[in-house]
Amino acid sequence: MSGFYWIASYPKSGNTWMRLFLHSLSIGGGVLDFKKPLDFVSHGATRPKFEAALELETGDLTIDEIARARPRHYEMEAAQASTPLFRKVHDRWQNTPAGEPLFPPSVTLGAIYLVRDPRDVAVSFAAHNNSSLDWAIAAMANSRQLIDPNRRRQTFQLPQILGSWGGHVESWLDAPGLRRLVLRYEDLCTDAEARFAEATHFLGLDASPSAIAAATAAVGFAVLRDQEETEGFLERPAFSKRFFRRGVAGGWRDTLSAAQVAQIESDHGPVMHRLGYL
Repeated sequence: MSGFYWIASYPKSGNTWMRLFLHSLSIGGGVLDFKKPLDFVSHGATRPKFEAALELETGDLTIDEIARARPRHYEMEAAQASTPLFRKVHDRWQNTPAGEPLFPPSVTLGAIYLVRDPRDVAVSFAAHNNSSLDWAIAAMANSRQLIDPNRRRQTFQLPQILGSWGGHVESWLDAPGLRRLVLRYEDLCTDAEARFAEATHFLGLDASPSAIAAATAAVGFAVLRDQEETEGFLERPAFSKRFFRRGVAGGWRDTLSAAQVAQIESDHGPVMHRLGYL
């Protein structure tokens, strides 16, 4: 059966950690090569694939025109596949300007949605973008926030609409008819092997407990930090000092000011309550 499993999250919420685990699992729990792409779970907003499939030049299109065309790309990919496909996405769950779901239900098998305490997201988001904490906090509250690479410079990713952190979370949690597994980053930190096993089962992957344990060990945070230190990491932005920074839950307590904490809790309080963060 073909179709997509979306590995979805707001940025800096554990998406890459999940992808690394799944990639390791796909090679029997082996050690990863950080110089190679994570092809087992590739990016769902990849410009070269989109342009090649639809024979379009994104530099000539508006953001709305790209969004209208993305469902056709996913339908084409699914039609050409004989097994499930796995894609990372940072877009919020939404309709395109044409009024249809960005991720077509007809080719959607399910989604793993990874969520993280927004206070920790703000700290990691700021470090990832080499920005101030206040910028990250304001961006996370912006209902119009998007990832908008310079299309005319032929960057790797297509534009992606994030919206606010709270809006992003609720869009995926409340998406109608979507088969979903919601995993909190904090629970991955507490018992990674159990949560990764849960994800493996949800995705219908045939993996033994020993393979899951080996893959979990291969993507332990200390292992990933050491690998990035010695090998680099293909997905680390050029302006970012490191991709794997701390990998802890609750690190915001020694980084954010009282005013910054209050702002995040004011911006996202109801959703934080819903997920047990308040």
